[in-house]
Amino acid sequence: MKKPNTKNCHEVVEEHRISSPVGIFLVKSCHKGLHYNGLDGKVTDENFTPNNRTHVGLLGEVSTKNIPTPVIETLSWMQAYFENPAQVQHLPIPNVCALEDKQGSFTVQVWKELAKVPVGEIVTYGQLANKLNNPGAVRAVGSAMKNNPVCLVLPCHRVVRANGMGNYHGGTRNSMKAWLLHHEGITKFQ
Repeated sequence: MKKPNTKNCHEVVEEHRISSPVGIFLVKSCHKGLHYNGLDGKVTDENFTPNNRTHVGLLGEVSTKNIPTPVIETLSWMQAYFENPAQVQHLPIPNVCALEDKQGSFTVQVWKELAKVPVGEIVTYGQLANKLNNPGAVRAVGSAMKNNPVCLVLPCHRVVRANGMGNYHGGTRNSMKAWLLHHEGITKFQ
């Protein structure tokens, strides 16, 4: 489905859906980059039922011929991630328009630093703030995580509190955060 974009990017944005073991992802992209990648629907701790046998693929698509390159890259990235998370370390992150639109903002600095956190590792909000030479910006780091437009690709689930796992999606998807961390080999939050 094609829609005009109302954000800073002036390209036409298309919506696609990708099935995954944790639910269906809504992917919004123009031909330049991703605008959004997140779960489609009301997934919460109460109804989160991961299924490792779910095929990761585009829903309702017969051909990938006219699909924007960032969507195809996201699909490949997600297929690799759900097959074996370590594989994504060797894949480029699809272009994200939000990184270009808000260039220079603290939020983008946080997202770029977050993109460096390897699969199977975690970082605290405070550590991210310190890496950006702004140790007092722990809450701003949390705000950047809350406003992450492309979950999984920018791995906000790898950011934890100094004293525990912390919340995911406003505390409504903590089970999913624990599942994703466990999928990456981090078992201390199970």
